[in-house]
Amino acid sequence: MPFKLLMMKKLIALLAFASLLFVPLAQAQSHNSMSLGVSTGYLFDSENVQGGIFMHLPIAKNWRVGASIDYAFSNHSRSNLEISGDIHYLVPFAGRFSFYPLGGIAFQSWRGNAFQSDKSLSNTINKFGINLGAGFEMNLSRNLDLHIEGKYIFIDRFHQANISIGLGYKF
Repeated sequence: MPFKLLMMKKLIALLAFASLLFVPLAQAQSHNSMSLGVSTGYLFDSENVQGGIFMHLPIAKNWRVGASIDYAFSNHSRSNLEISGDIHYLVPFAGRFSFYPLGGIAFQSWRGNAFQSDKSLSNTINKFGINLGAGFEMNLSRNLDLHIEGKYIFIDRFHQANISIGLGYKF
């Protein structure tokens, strides 16, 4: 298990570094538009499947904020609610595709019997952390886009590699 997590960390770091090499090559065409959608993903360390909603809000030519709320379904007597806010830098290529590095913050609220060591203590743990990763987006049509995103969430006791796929409706 630690080998798989180490390989995922290296892959995400490589994708984030590679994205920095392509930033100067960004095309003039803007692929940046507001979108709202649904996503599903997997948290590798805790082995939880998650689902959620996201919103992409343009803030400058190739910059946007990606906000999301995700719920990790119970596994090993643990579940998780995560609220994230990331900054994306879009690097368009080949017409309808974009690549983006991302960085941001996360709030996670883990709940489960695994955290309750004493009946008088809460079985909920709340933590803030940092997200780093990269994503790939494809415009399926004028109003739909599909993205695949990999990121590593740095949170004390709950570090996670995460991969997700989302479908968004563009406004």
